[in-house]
Amino acid sequence: MLKKSLLLLATAFAITSSQAQMLPCASDQMRKKLLAEHPELLQIEADLEKQIQEGMRKIDFTKAAKTTFVDQSNNESFWYDIPIVVHIIHDYNPFSTSTFNGDFIPDDFVFESVKDWNTVFAKQNGDTIDVIPPFKKWVGNPRIRLHLATKDPMGNPTKGITRRRSYLTYTGGDQAKYDGWSNTSYINLWFINKMSVDHSEAAAYAYKPSAVTFIPFYDGVISLAGYMNNGSKTMNHELGHVLNLSHVWGDNNQPNIACGDDNVDDTPPTKGHNTTGCTSASIYDTVCSINYFKLYTDSLGNMELVNYPDTNNSQNIMDYTYCDKMFTKGQSKRMHLALNSDIGGRNMLWDSSNLVATGALAPFPDLKPIPDFTVTNVTGTSMLTKNANFAFPGKDVKFTSFTMNDTVTAMKWYFNDAAVPASTSITGFTHQFTDPGWVKLTMTATGNHTGDSTKSFEKALFVTEATGTPASGYFQEFTPSSDRDKWPMFNYYNNEFKWELADVGAYDGNCLKYNGYDNRVTAFSGPINGTPRGDFDDFFTLPMDLTGFGSACNLNFFYSGASRSASTASINDSLYIDYTINKGTAWISLAKLGKGDIFNKGAVTTAYTPAGTWDWAPKTIALPAPAITNYTTFRFRYRPGVSANEVTSSGNNFYMDRIHFSPWPAEVSSINAGATSVTIVPNPTMGDAYVVVNDAANTTVQLSVSDITGKVVYTTSQAIRGTQARIVIPASATTAKGIYLVQTLTGHQVNTQKLVVY
Repeated sequence: MLKKSLLLLATAFAITSSQAQMLPCASDQMRKKLLAEHPELLQIEADLEKQIQEGMRKIDFTKAAKTTFVDQSNNESFWYDIPIVVHIIHDYNPFSTSTFNGDFIPDDFVFESVKDWNTVFAKQNGDTIDVIPPFKKWVGNPRIRLHLATKDPMGNPTKGITRRRSYLTYTGGDQAKYDGWSNTSYINLWFINKMSVDHSEAAAYAYKPSAVTFIPFYDGVISLAGYMNNGSKTMNHELGHVLNLSHVWGDNNQPNIACGDDNVDDTPPTKGHNTTGCTSASIYDTVCSINYFKLYTDSLGNMELVNYPDTNNSQNIMDYTYCDKMFTKGQSKRMHLALNSDIGGRNMLWDSSNLVATGALAPFPDLKPIPDFTVTNVTGTSMLTKNANFAFPGKDVKFTSFTMNDTVTAMKWYFNDAAVPASTSITGFTHQFTDPGWVKLTMTATGNHTGDSTKSFEKALFVTEATGTPASGYFQEFTPSSDRDKWPMFNYYNNEFKWELADVGAYDGNCLKYNGYDNRVTAFSGPINGTPRGDFDDFFTLPMDLTGFGSACNLNFFYSGASRSASTASINDSLYIDYTINKGTAWISLAKLGKGDIFNKGAVTTAYTPAGTWDWAPKTIALPAPAITNYTTFRFRYRPGVSANEVTSSGNNFYMDRIHFSPWPAEVSSINAGATSVTIVPNPTMGDAYVVVNDAANTTVQLSVSDITGKVVYTTSQAIRGTQARIVIPASATTAKGIYLVQTLTGHQVNTQKLVVY
């Protein structure tokens, strides 16, 4: 009968665990990484362990199974009140409270989750009834209460929740820990969409108090948003690490391999059961703990034996068995001792003055709503293809409210200071635009208890032109007199990696620059949030009418770029060029350029700026026939990469200029540097032409252009830098169609070629 009951109980465990299995924790992995950088961490861990063991010696473990450990002069009513702050790192992906997908976690879900964490820390979780008999008397009560702060570090009212849009939500790790508050005043918890590749299988991780000496700004818990409260006890597990608990098999992060111990007497040695899960065999496993006991010396000096269970505590929250239900009494005491230690500053968290400063015990303030939104192409299937903030006339775009702080009872959406709102939807709406240019959005949100809050977004959306611009003879040189304002740039994540206009280093006065040089590496002493892995930034062309070229057309431009690293393996920047012929319903890949395709100047350790035209190179990309329409729009997407250290940007600054379309290529053939050669491109031309002179003698080029009658229409000279000079013949000098003679003099060598202008 007993065996039958145990079988039924184990079956129930297996059903429960299959509903909400948690992925392993990466805390041990991160500890090893930190230990490799700071071997002195071992001594700090040893000092903390010594403090804890000294505290443990004051306990009469012979009576532990019959009583509750107490603190603060044996006051059983004492609780540890601890301020916390929840940081939501997101990309506006709506969070589902049923499937736990997404990253924009609602406030109400945060509030409910904290209540559930506190239920476990108060030993009030109902599943403790399912703890197997050997451990019933060892179930501990941590007596910890977590409180979302009501005051931020500056004393401003808060609900203890911050939100930050970042691409790092997709590559979560220490670099994603934005907006951290003082770790001696608050426990910081960060929630992201996905973990980074170096611990992609983990649901979460945390640092123990000893690590705080080296990385106070990373102290706390980081977790997948889906594991905030999905039926598992992931947050209780990770907060256990914050309070110096190890995994029950120890710190080797290798469950299922060898018997290990966590320095807690009432959690018997175990291998852990990550792979076997919540089965009868794992729950009643005795391989590591048969005949397990401890000898203690009582207050009179007598040795007494405590016969602990010979069964592994597989239902422990610090195991991976997926049927976690309990902390033990010893673990609870260990957490209390960590909270009374100055290592890591945990003793300051529950100090009465800190509870006042953080407002941990105060009621939540009434805060006005903070209007926020996203705008997307409704046909897009992901954030990377929705082309946020770029729209076509007459095409539906979707506005979605992500207003925070208070329950919104009414909303008004205004465009371009209109007197009448375009919509009064609380959640969002679909809209079409006809007038080109930037769209200003003003949102007025009415809170449940706090009244109205208004916020304006000057550049909420860019609407492009309704008709294609003839591409024949069109050059985009980004000069102030050009139509460069119709080529919008987007820095989606509002950081230092971005497209911007530049007038230094340009091919001929002005150009476009991608700022890819990370200036913060030497100037910033704390966490370098914003590592570019995962970032992307766009600029868009005007819709172009390419039909004047017939069936043959090239996208041409000049570029100049350098890498940060000399190692080819560490260069990960890329330039993606895509086009659409159906107003953004679909974007088609035209080219992906990387390494040598965009870094023609090799490795440069300082912020790169071209010194002159000789630092620029031409690039030609042939357009496929389907792209040659009367309304084709191009998107240039730069993706900065990171070097091998996962911190420094792998690229440097990248420049583009003279973007144009032509049936002729912009590139020149490879010339033998040991001889003198002259090439004119493009030839024929409808605009500017370039004379490329290769000469290993490093002389000066004298250039003269004359028309067919022999009249000189243009002259100039330029020194050869390195082995090459690139000299522009401006279209203003060859306004008449026909044949021109281009003469170059280098040293004692004269070269004359024809230039056709049509």
